[in-house]
Amino acid sequence: MTRTLPSLFPLLLALSLASCASPLAGSPSPDASPDPSRPAVSAPDLATIPPSDEPATGEVPSAVMTDLIADAAERTGEERDAIEVVQAAAVTWNDGSLGCPEPGMFYTQALVDGYHVILRAGDEELDYRVGAQGGFRLCEGSGRPSG
Repeated sequence: MTRTLPSLFPLLLALSLASCASPLAGSPSPDASPDPSRPAVSAPDLATIPPSDEPATGEVPSAVMTDLIADAAERTGEERDAIEVVQAAAVTWNDGSLGCPEPGMFYTQALVDGYHVILRAGDEELDYRVGAQGGFRLCEGSGRPSG
């Protein structure tokens, strides 16, 4: 007796569905106790983390902020202490332009981790784009391009 491929299909389908329904070997059942050879992992208690002496500037490293504030003070002639942080956050830029492309330039077409910092010096806002390596650029132009 010979079987054709179409007649084997229901059997193969039933076997594959049955294998999906059974628990995987080695996976714990819901009522299984924890493995004593593995250490327990818990989240830190945020109430016990001491506050930082650094100003609240998002996730931007203080060394990067120091460089940006120095640049803003030099560009505007304001004192460093007069420079105000409007926004500071870690971001992932869509490409190597850091969300601020210049006409005629070519950029890497890959996601780039970095920071977006806006500083206020007097009545002027400076829009800084920072790459993950710490290099920065001032984004000038109409509006603030998004990252």
